[in-house]
Amino acid sequence: MNTTDNAYGTRDERAYLAELARSPNAATLLSNYIASSEKRVVWGTIDKTEVLLYAQLLLGNAGAAEKADTTVRRAA
Repeated sequence: MNTTDNAYGTRDERAYLAELARSPNAATLLSNYIASSEKRVVWGTIDKTEVLLYAQLLLGNAGAAEKADTTVRRAA
């Protein structure tokens, strides 16, 4: 068996980020993930650039969702 068969990689990290994005406090969690990535030394088989771009995309979506939610509440 190849040891990379069980490697945690880019796809797994993106799935983790997608899970964070489904949280009620997604913007905070994703923002913290991005900030802490500066200190992360070992990325293994994870494509750091791809994952951080994905995290930023999800953060933008979470921010837009929060703003829309606030706007709807004010209109009600």
